[in-house]
Amino acid sequence: MKSRSNFINILIIIVGLVLASLLLNILLSLASGVLYLVFKFGIPLLIIGGVIYWLTNKRHKRPRR
Repeated sequence: MKSRSNFINILIIIVGLVLASLLLNILLSLASGVLYLVFKFGIPLLIIGGVIYWLTNKRHKRPRR
């Protein structure tokens, strides 16, 4: 079994950390984009839908016999 030199080991660790950093950067930017869309469009749509549901429920209630 051939052993690697310390320089190659350090180089592999540095390259691995750089690749992990790039992957983490991409994943975090995607997650923040999804959160932005949820807060920008999702929550207002839920509020509007809830208000519409609440208003239409109040109008169509009939007294029970």
